[in-house]
Amino acid sequence: MKARTVVPAVRAVGIGIDKDKEQTAREVCEALGAEYVSAPEYCGGAQIGSLAGLPGYPGAKTGELSEKEMLIFSGFSRELLEKAVDELRARGCVIPLKAVVTKHNAGWTVNELAGELAAEHEAMSQMQRKREGS
Repeated sequence: MKARTVVPAVRAVGIGIDKDKEQTAREVCEALGAEYVSAPEYCGGAQIGSLAGLPGYPGAKTGELSEKEMLIFSGFSRELLEKAVDELRARGCVIPLKAVVTKHNAGWTVNELAGELAAEHEAMSQMQRKREGS
């Protein structure tokens, strides 16, 4: 019997994204050969690995979202990720909270990841404002 290696799907998961932005994200993903899925509305308690379709993560749990508009990339190479982000930006599709699924965050809930991303985004914004004010 041969061992099987599970190759994760190249997938972007949209969470709380409005319809116009979601359509743009879907088009960008499809053009790059990636799958786009829209997370359920009440997925705040779901594990990132589950939404990304990774094996070994329990099914989606419900819960209110702590943040809106987040895009999670899974299985993207660095090059493909850069192309996706560049194309979203070129099309004017601004989704401030973006993340890549890692072995460290796959077990986090959507709300845990959103909180971490929001804190990082705010810290980066503060640093930018300080630089511009100097």
